[in-house]
Amino acid sequence: MNCQFTKIALMCGSVVAALSLSACGGGTVTVGTDGGGTFVPVAISSSYNDINFLQSVNGTSSGIGSIADYGPGGQTGSIVFGSNGMQSTSGYAVSTSGNVYWGNNIYAALGFDTNANDSYTPSLAMICNPVANGGVGANNETSTDVLVSVGAMQIFSGLQLAGLTFTQYYENCQAGGSIPARTSGNNLTFNADGSATIITVNGGSQVDGIQTLTPTQVNAALQGLPVPTLGPLGAYTTFTAYQYKNAAGSTNYAVVEHGSYMPVNLTNGYVAVWY
Repeated sequence: MNCQFTKIALMCGSVVAALSLSACGGGTVTVGTDGGGTFVPVAISSSYNDINFLQSVNGTSSGIGSIADYGPGGQTGSIVFGSNGMQSTSGYAVSTSGNVYWGNNIYAALGFDTNANDSYTPSLAMICNPVANGGVGANNETSTDVLVSVGAMQIFSGLQLAGLTFTQYYENCQAGGSIPARTSGNNLTFNADGSATIITVNGGSQVDGIQTLTPTQVNAALQGLPVPTLGPLGAYTTFTAYQYKNAAGSTNYAVVEHGSYMPVNLTNGYVAVWY
C-alpha cells in the first residue's frame, strides 16, 4: 500500500490519513429531521481505550478517550484523549462530504478502519503532537496516544494470533514512523507455535534488524509484561493486540506497540500501531 501524505486529505486503503488537521472519512451516521426536511444531527459518542506514550509500560491498563460525532453537517464534535495529567479536548467535525477534521490541540492524526458503532469515526486512531526532542520532522511530531474502540476484544495469547502477519507499522503519524514514510519492509508475524518474528527496516529495503520472540515472551508482552525488542526505546516493550469488527462487519486485527527505556514513571516513550 503506497500512501503519499500531503496537506490534502487522502484515503490509503483502510487507513485514513490526517495531516494538517484533516482526514478522510466515510460511511453513514444516523440523523433525523424536524418533519419539514431540515437536517437535525443526532449526536453519537464512541468510547475508546487510550494508550498514552508516557503511561507505564507494565500492565494492560489504559486511559479513557472518546469521540463525539454530531453528524455530517459540519457541526463540531469533540475528542477526548491524553493521560498522566495531559487530558485534552479538541474540535472534531464531520463535513457534508464525510471528511473528518481534527481540530485544536491535535497537530496530526491517523484513523484506522471504520468504527462499528459509528462509521464516521475510526476503529483506532493515532493522535500526534509536537514533543520536544522527540518524533519526526521539524515540529518533533510524536504519536502521543492511540485510541482503540472499547468494542474491540483484547487478545492475550500468541496462539490466538497464529498465522497473522502485519505489514504496516505506523508511528508519529507516518508509515514506518519516519520521514520519508517507510511504506514497505516492516513486518510482524505470529507463528504457528505462538512465537513472533519482527522485521524492522531502516529506510528503503535495508533491513535494520530481525528478532524472534519465543511463545513465552509473546504471551508476556501481550499480558503487559515488557520484553526487550528492536523498538526505538526497546528496553521495555509490550504489545496490546485487538480483534474488532468494522462498520462493514468484517473482522480485523491490530497490535499497539508501547515501549520505553523504563517500565514506570516514563519521561520518554512511544506508541505505535501494527496494522
